[in-house]
Amino acid sequence: MATFEQLFPTFIQKCADLHALLRLVTFGLFIVGTIVTVAPGFTTRGLLLHLVRLVILMSLLMLLPTWGNQVQDVLQSSILDGLGVDPSKVQEQYQNLLEIKRDQGPSEKSWWLIIADLRNTTIEAIVSVALWLLGVAAALLLFWAYIFQKVILFTGYALSPLLIGFMAIPGLRGIGSKYLLNLSGVLLWPLGWAMAALVTQAVLDFMTDPATRFYDPTATVYRLQALVGLAVVAFWILFSTVAAPLAIQRVVSHGTLAGADLLYHAGGGFLQTTATTAGAAAVASGAGLPLVTAGAAGLAAGLSTISTAAGLGSAGAIIIAGSGLPPRSARGRPGDDITGDRAVRELLARESKQYY
Repeated sequence: MATFEQLFPTFIQKCADLHALLRLVTFGLFIVGTIVTVAPGFTTRGLLLHLVRLVILMSLLMLLPTWGNQVQDVLQSSILDGLGVDPSKVQEQYQNLLEIKRDQGPSEKSWWLIIADLRNTTIEAIVSVALWLLGVAAALLLFWAYIFQKVILFTGYALSPLLIGFMAIPGLRGIGSKYLLNLSGVLLWPLGWAMAALVTQAVLDFMTDPATRFYDPTATVYRLQALVGLAVVAFWILFSTVAAPLAIQRVVSHGTLAGADLLYHAGGGFLQTTATTAGAAAVASGAGLPLVTAGAAGLAAGLSTISTAAGLGSAGAIIIAGSGLPPRSARGRPGDDITGDRAVRELLARESKQYY
């Protein structure tokens, strides 16, 4: 795929032009910061510390975009590529684990193990195709995630002279520091994807674990294990591709635990996705067409997973809301007012009481 620089060359140039214009404002803020620092009481030590701070801020002013791009390239090459946990290559990882686990099996097999292996091979082929499709979806999500990251970074670089200037003034120093901290969080998005990919690797290990074959000659448990793992991997990759950058952002800005934060939101997102998928399937089943039912359930699952990962609620509920069914608020739970009909009626009634 084309790089961001190739797709949006004009955008990058305009960001650089804005950065150059705001440098004049930064120099003015440096002068104001020097006056505010020196005016209350001149000391040689205080002046030297202020000059050192100005040198550091000047370096940030001139080299922040260059340093940021270099850090992003290093993170991409050393983490995702270096660890081999790219979510878009999940099918390759699954096949590699299968080869390793097969080599660990017994050299001589009985006839029922050979029959079970034929069934397992069929299931593994189906899972492999599904993981390949999932990898394509993950690659597309990652591509757009990198586009969003670049947009946020370059607009952040463009406005950075103003916030760097704030850091020269004692009263505004915290605003500038927090700005750079949030910008650093965006730079570390690949670290969040790598952390999420480690969980994907653990689920793949579970899917390919042949231990169940030793006490289940029919390998039914192994096939169920592979299908359950496939569902978990599909949800996790779609969810974590959107949620992991937000989790790593909260780590940098608020010092939260990335793993606990991501798993907590994943649990809530999984429950919402399951409920929305079941509701969409029930709505679409009225058409009597299996493909329509499966398509509606899949679309609802994808929309709900991605939207809950971004903290935007369950977008998959749109399919249920547009079905013509009465809103679930009729059951008396305020949180189930999907279409918003009851909320609108209550708002109109409250406003009419104020005027009449």
